[in-house]
Amino acid sequence: MRTSLPSRRLALAGTALTTALALSLGSPASAATADGLTPEQRVRADQLISVFENGTTEIQYDYAENIHDGRGVTAGRAGFTTNDGDALQVVQAYTDRVPDNPLARFIPELRRLADTGSGDTSGLPEADYIAAWKAAAADPVFRQVQDAQVDARYFNPAMRDADQLGLNTALARAELYDASIQHGNGSEYDALPALISRTNAKAGSPSSAGESAWLDAFFDVRKDDLNNPANPDTADEWRKSVDRVEAVRRIARTGNYNLDGPFTVTVFGSTYTIN
Repeated sequence: MRTSLPSRRLALAGTALTTALALSLGSPASAATADGLTPEQRVRADQLISVFENGTTEIQYDYAENIHDGRGVTAGRAGFTTNDGDALQVVQAYTDRVPDNPLARFIPELRRLADTGSGDTSGLPEADYIAAWKAAAADPVFRQVQDAQVDARYFNPAMRDADQLGLNTALARAELYDASIQHGNGSEYDALPALISRTNAKAGSPSSAGESAWLDAFFDVRKDDLNNPANPDTADEWRKSVDRVEAVRRIARTGNYNLDGPFTVTVFGSTYTIN
């Protein structure tokens, strides 16, 4: 799980996501598949999150740095961190498929960091780990592993939450997915389930409040959490990321609840086209 850092937005390069299907929009509703998003909507959601995370619509599999948010080294397309087991699971899954890989030697230290929740990377060592991550990202298998981990750890839990809430629009589902990436989906005060509970307490359920009104209340709750997180280590970085929430609110105000493409999104002072 990554904390958002707007200053990364011009930093990196990766593998482009492309799509060209436009969907019709009437009332806020999406042409749902089993997970509530069409393949084209999922691509646009991933592009949107990549813009928020790295300032590009191109997925950043090779991204790796210590952003000094108390979570050690943050790496990969979803900001897998060394202190909470995210990075360990990615590297372990990759090693299961490709035993002789440049990251395998870091597994014992990644396990120790995950077990202790430590952000101290002095034993990793940090520079070697970052270089190894970037080298591994050239392997299509490593990119596939990252994709699978994103689905298992962030996308699928967010879609289950959306199903339980009865959310139908692609934009609302994409917002929960983005929150899952940034906030995580555990039991913490700052995590997605807690944000949902506070939104329900504030606005009522989506069925009672209406999905658009519920989503607007969710924006408010998430924005408040970014400004006042329970985890002090994330506070400085999260306060910089508030425009991430407002950017999705601006999309909602255009009426594009179906994530029809192409559309533009402006965030952190720059404008991007989502295809």
